Amino acid sequence: MTRSTILFLTFSELGQATLPLAVAHEFIIRSSYDVHIGSFAQLEPAVSHLNARAATLAPATNTATFHPITGTPMVQTLSALNMATESFRTHDIGFQGALRAFKNIFPSLTAPWDGPQYLEIYQDCVTLIQTVQPAIVVLDPIFLQAVEACRMLGQRYVALSPNTFKELLVQPRLAGLWKYPVICSGYPYPLPWYLILPNAYLALQMFSVTSNNPRARELQAYRNVHGLPGPTPSQALHQFNETDKTVALLPARREIEFPCYFPDNFTLCGPILRPCAPIAKEDPELASWLERRPTVLVNLGSHVMYMVDDLRELMDGFRILLDKRPDIQILWKIKRSGGTVAEETILPDNLRTAIAEGRVRVEPWLEAEPICILLSGHVQCMVHHGGSNSFHEAIQAGVPQVILPLWFDTYDFAWRAEWLGIGVWGSRKTAPAVNGPELGRALIRVLVSAHSAAMKDRAKNIASQLGPKEGRVIAYEKIVSLLAEPL
Repeated sequence: MTRSTILFLTFSELGQATLPLAVAHEFIIRSSYDVHIGSFAQLEPAVSHLNARAATLAPATNTATFHPITGTPMVQTLSALNMATESFRTHDIGFQGALRAFKNIFPSLTAPWDGPQYLEIYQDCVTLIQTVQPAIVVLDPIFLQAVEACRMLGQRYVALSPNTFKELLVQPRLAGLWKYPVICSGYPYPLPWYLILPNAYLALQMFSVTSNNPRARELQAYRNVHGLPGPTPSQALHQFNETDKTVALLPARREIEFPCYFPDNFTLCGPILRPCAPIAKEDPELASWLERRPTVLVNLGSHVMYMVDDLRELMDGFRILLDKRPDIQILWKIKRSGGTVAEETILPDNLRTAIAEGRVRVEPWLEAEPICILLSGHVQCMVHHGGSNSFHEAIQAGVPQVILPLWFDTYDFAWRAEWLGIGVWGSRKTAPAVNGPELGRALIRVLVSAHSAAMKDRAKNIASQLGPKEGRVIAYEKIVSLLAEPL
């Protein structure tokens, strides 16, 4: 029997790569597929881990083949452009903060590569597709070089994205102007009447900045000269318009999303997470530690780098909770620049004291998947930065959230948690910075207040509505159904 070849094309940053790695698992554990993953070299260890994990979770003899793509990964390119994406100081929110973000950050964010860099990655994607000859490509729609390679070759592909309708779709009746808060603004949902005009102005300014971006124009001209016709895909306001019928797979569900329009070519899978065994098998020592006390998991994502003042302010907030709830402990992932754990010498005194008391445990990396820790039954709250993966992990586990958004769309996830009644934005007055007393009040509201039980029940209820079939399986089944359709 001939095996169908599946090629995943993704960025190497885990915020983007987690979904394709999760869905790839479902193909790996079935012997009828030949699985290939193309990405930048930084993702290769994660693919090796994916293969090893599949072998332990299922009687699979199949593995995914990794293909390195040359060129500079997106986040490294943005770092070279001096964008402060690794701190609590990326951009302010509100009207003026959003305008400054559009002016100072969006030109680089929407066109991170120059012409030669872009074309080098594009050509690698073309070569890989021609070599592997996949039955279908599964790609991240913001991996523009992969999108263009598929379009130029006439290659069938499906989009798999951690993003939401707000980033991907134009909503009917110009709802992006008056109904939904503009990215970077931090405006609430539902949008109050007095913010409709400022929101509309910001939306138009964002469109103007992206449409008239000199970097994007230079890139388009370079592409056109080298045989790629038309505008660069990202130069549209949204990536999917009413004429684009590309099948898109999202971790969304209507139960966890603002009311909005999704076209028929969008499949709402629910949280798309990597598989894991029970925590006692994944990390017996951590499992034993979690059993000691109810736990708060703190995981601000793979891009966040702390300064000592940030750690001190956060610990001030955590101390308010620890004093109010002597039974609680905190598991905190802290990575400093270079990827190593913050040594004791750079930890603030208040954090070192909490560690010595046995109330806080600091780790540079969590060997077990966050969803594995969340499903242990010992985590009562997750504190995170508002990333899509973290939000959906907490959703899947039915765990209330305190969100400390730092940039771009993370503010939307903070408002989603509040609108759904499953969490609190813990830095609304000071974002993107964190204020200890404000964070403490948010933690108290989630864990030690008259609202705590209702929030917990609401989170559990939403998780129960997701059903028994996991999001990665739904995505896998949709891709398989596309393979059965004629070209």
